[in-house]
Amino acid sequence: MTSASEQPTHSPLPSSPLATNPGEGNRPSPTSHVRIARPSRSLAAAERFWKDGLGLHVLWRSGSAEHVEGGHELLMLGWPGASWHLELVQVYEQDGVDMQPRPTEEDLLVIYLDGLVDPGVVNALVDAGGKKVEAKNPYWNTWGVTVEDPDGYRLVLCKRQWSNSV
Repeated sequence: MTSASEQPTHSPLPSSPLATNPGEGNRPSPTSHVRIARPSRSLAAAERFWKDGLGLHVLWRSGSAEHVEGGHELLMLGWPGASWHLELVQVYEQDGVDMQPRPTEEDLLVIYLDGLVDPGVVNALVDAGGKKVEAKNPYWNTWGVTVEDPDGYRLVLCKRQWSNSV
């Protein structure tokens, strides 16, 4: 795990992230890395759920918000070598506006296991602050187990297999 102070020096800020003309920039592709960014009421509680419960690794964490580009305290979690990771952003009330997470029952992160769900993983998620819940969509109750994280977002561990091959 690295922290903000251990990160390599970034390049100077570009004048724009957008190329001048069509065809000059990069396009999303199958090798593009995906970041799923979510607000969190408590990075400590979220870290416990995702790291201790599910087994993700802390890939990076920022320092305090006033020392971070963008002004947010961040926690990045994932599996080393995976093509995705979670970015959790500590949120507070800002200028009288409540910035708390407001997930719905359909805000799902689904992980396809290609086999039965290990009950030890579900127990670890619950022990780490999660709550086993029934999914709103009965499909997920048939094919998986749904656990709500401390911020109310839902993780589905699905026994099915998934491939993007067509």
